[in-house]
Amino acid sequence: MNRKIKILASIMATLILAVSLCSCADDSSNVRISAQEQTTLISMSWWGNDPRHEYTLEGLSLFHQKNPDIIVNHSYGVWNGYERRYLMQMESHNNCDVMQVNYSWLLEYSPDGQGYYDLNQLAEYIDLSQFEQSDLATGMRNGRLNALPIAYNSVCLFFNQDMLDEYGLEVPETWEDLFDCARVLRRDDIYVLGMINKHLFLLLNAWFEQSTSRTLFDNEGNYVGTIEDLELILEFYKELTDDKVIMPIYSFNVSNFEDRVVAGTACWASDSIRYCQPAIDEGMNVVVGDYLRITPDDQSGWYIKPATMYAISSDCEDPAACGRLLNFLLNDPEFAVLQGTEKGIPVSAAARQALLEDGQLAGIEYMAGEFISDNLDHMSLINPMLENSEFQDIFKSISDKYIYNEVSLEEAAEELHSALKNLA
Repeated sequence: MNRKIKILASIMATLILAVSLCSCADDSSNVRISAQEQTTLISMSWWGNDPRHEYTLEGLSLFHQKNPDIIVNHSYGVWNGYERRYLMQMESHNNCDVMQVNYSWLLEYSPDGQGYYDLNQLAEYIDLSQFEQSDLATGMRNGRLNALPIAYNSVCLFFNQDMLDEYGLEVPETWEDLFDCARVLRRDDIYVLGMINKHLFLLLNAWFEQSTSRTLFDNEGNYVGTIEDLELILEFYKELTDDKVIMPIYSFNVSNFEDRVVAGTACWASDSIRYCQPAIDEGMNVVVGDYLRITPDDQSGWYIKPATMYAISSDCEDPAACGRLLNFLLNDPEFAVLQGTEKGIPVSAAARQALLEDGQLAGIEYMAGEFISDNLDHMSLINPMLENSEFQDIFKSISDKYIYNEVSLEEAAEELHSALKNLA
């Protein structure tokens, strides 16, 4: 059965359970449950690609089989536009009961910890013992457990080892190594790295923090950078572009790695299959590179974060039912096998054990996950502002002007500095 047929079958099975595919708040009014059935209706939202929709829909059918007293209404889509819709739902208190959320949203939508339900109050339904205290700490806001991590994530560097071998090059370990590779590869119009804007900025930020021992944002998310700091970042960005170390972000797409237009790519570990598997399927030897650094002992500037998290709405009407669904999504062995490593290596010990027994802890995503695990002890959680969508858009629009010689370095840095000071 091909993917589209599987998705359709899952949707039809869910429809039989009286679950529609429209927005969370609107759907519930269309479902008629008799009082005798004693059935609770809750809602769930997530974003992702077709494979994620497929196994999640199948998982919700499995959840209903195990919990016939709960029907889960659902809303899902691709990432583009999802956050904007989510913001409107949060502001109108119209969001779903159980939600896949970004780590950065805890700061944006729950600065005082009141934006999401306190999961500590649902310990009777959610097996929190499957998580370490450090895992729980990632979802804490003002003493309230706002969310639980699904997996850990970090921007990782992936390289085509065969391609580097052809040119007599080693996998880059330092920033200078990138430029050394570029001097060789650009003769054949090959870039060392290709990536999208978000991953690019996190790479630039790693270099900046290593070079200066400073940060652009404090722990509360306040901008504390200077014009001089921004000039350094913009200069380095232009140097990477002019020396053809990185492919222009407007030109880059995922297929460039498979097509050997770039020798490497930078992406979240959780996206490694999408970015790397086509190249692997073509027989290429893709390896996980180390975090770039100025000196061998300095790994600062590279961060981890929960890949995605699950949270429960502070406005939910049946917290117990929501807690049971959340526990299923995080800890149920059967659902863990359905999900595999699509969201990364699970944080939940029960889910991880299920994948181990099922033989799924293998492949490029597992390699990236193991790389993150090996580095957990000396890495810090990312400051959510570094991947704040508004900040990312500001940086991209202003840096483009400088990269493409529309404004001077000083003008770009001053404009960016002014915009970031007003970002609140």
